[in-house]
Amino acid sequence: MEKVIKTDLLYDPDNYFWIKPEGNKARIGMSPLVEETSGSFVAIRFENVGQSLAKNDSFGSAEAEKHVGHMIMPVSGKILSINDKVIENPRLINTDPYGEGWLLEVELTNFEAEYDSLIAGADNIKNWFEAELKKFDEKGWLAQP
Repeated sequence: MEKVIKTDLLYDPDNYFWIKPEGNKARIGMSPLVEETSGSFVAIRFENVGQSLAKNDSFGSAEAEKHVGHMIMPVSGKILSINDKVIENPRLINTDPYGEGWLLEVELTNFEAEYDSLIAGADNIKNWFEAELKKFDEKGWLAQP
C-alpha cells in the first residue's frame, strides 16, 4: 500500500510528527510513518489543555497494536486544544492522519530556535520519508495490514 505524505508541512525526524504552523500557533499530528511501525491505534491520552511543554516533553500516550508509549512534543508550546475525536476514535490517526486524525493545537513558544531541527521542503520531506520506510523495511519494523 502506497503511503501519502504531505509535503507542505514540517516534520519532526526524531518522533515522526507533522507540524502545521499558522502564525504563533500550530496543529500537530502523527505522520503516516508512525502507522507503518505501530499498526492500528486503540487508545490515546493527552496532557491537559493549558499545559506548557518543552520540545521532547511527553504530551500524552498512544496505544496501538504494536506499540504503547509516550507522544513526544516536536516543538515547545502551550496546549490550546486537543482533538476529542481521536480520543473517541483513535483509528482516525490511521485513516486520516492529516485531517480528522490531528492530535493537538499549541501556541508556539520557541519556534524560531527549533525550526532548524524540523524537515521542510517537498524534496527534503520525500527523501526523508522514503529513506525511513526503507530503514523500517530492512529492520522488519513495518506493521502488516
